[in-house]
Amino acid sequence: MKNFKRFIIPLLVVAVILGVAGVFIYKYQKNSGSPEQFTQDKAALLRLIQNSSEIHRIWNEGEESREWSLMKSDCLKYLGTSQKFDESLLRCNSILLQCHARFTKKLNYKLMNYEEFDNAPYRYMTKSNSSYGGQHDSGIAITLEDNVTKKHLDVFLADQCQEVYLEQRAYAYGEHSAVKDAEDYRFDNFNRHIYLDTHLVTNGEVNDWIKFGNPDFTRGLTEKKGDDLFLPAVELTYSQIENYCSFKGKQVMLAHFFDAATFLPVDLKDLVPKKNLRSPYYWTKKASEYKSDCSLIYSKDCINKKAYTLNSTDPTWAGIHDSMGGVFEVFRNPIDPESNLKASSFYFDSKSSWHKLGFRAGWDGEGFDLRNFDFRGLNPFVSIEKFEVGFRCMREVLQ
Repeated sequence: MKNFKRFIIPLLVVAVILGVAGVFIYKYQKNSGSPEQFTQDKAALLRLIQNSSEIHRIWNEGEESREWSLMKSDCLKYLGTSQKFDESLLRCNSILLQCHARFTKKLNYKLMNYEEFDNAPYRYMTKSNSSYGGQHDSGIAITLEDNVTKKHLDVFLADQCQEVYLEQRAYAYGEHSAVKDAEDYRFDNFNRHIYLDTHLVTNGEVNDWIKFGNPDFTRGLTEKKGDDLFLPAVELTYSQIENYCSFKGKQVMLAHFFDAATFLPVDLKDLVPKKNLRSPYYWTKKASEYKSDCSLIYSKDCINKKAYTLNSTDPTWAGIHDSMGGVFEVFRNPIDPESNLKASSFYFDSKSSWHKLGFRAGWDGEGFDLRNFDFRGLNPFVSIEKFEVGFRCMREVLQ
């Protein structure tokens, strides 16, 4: 079912393109006085449609595509990337298409450059920067040029690979309290369609915002290259984070939805349990089953064991990565605005009490020095010049 959903959009797009091609051919037959020209243009359009279909496939398959296996070495060299990274990040990523166009031999098309965007071979489009009133999804626009006839075809690729749907059920906010009769904040998302980013926003994704977003919001930010492309963006103020998510047609991850996606339900079949019992660890239902494991929590102990990468830790039951360990993560928290930071990170060793789901610190959103954070007196005993704060976005589809 997941694979079907993954490919249904490209199939619909191709169907629409074929419909447009039929209209084009019909009108051309009525108006053209040159059968030879008609035949040539028809062949060009069919080539462009076939190429569009292939591009949609590569866009969605990412690292699983046969094209990636053939051009991987050349592409990584071109990017200046030498460190390992989670290659699933290549899904719905313009980098893969650029490398495909650059390093695949005998392509019968090329990607046209957008002169108004420093000759970039694509444009990232959202409702905020598109003049098309019917634009709903964010994604990239590319223009294919047929090598023989120089005919063009515009293609839009929706950016929806790196998110998961939050199941509709009853959830709980905040860490479990051992105090008898303590207030238990519960909520549900029935009749709501919530999509969560699977990973923290990367520097490569922020690069698109710098290129195509409002420069008033990106002032002071610089595009990252090489190994930094696939690492989390950690230099944005909270105001910039809000504006980035808005650019993508989303909002900053809400703390209670993060809890919903990370606390492992006791019974997945029971959508409205009488109580939402919750473990402080996303991989188990029992609070006693803690493991000092770098694939579960990338803590301070892990730094000398393996390099930190995005998606360093296993996914939660809902499918989001890096819910514990790694860099700090900021949320929007209307329930308790001062508790907006996942402090579980590589600044604390594996025995730290910060490594618990629902247990949060605070960040003022303005700077990255110690004075900008509230660790409830449980400060990291390290000399940190500048903390790193990551983030992810979410969206709700209204139907």
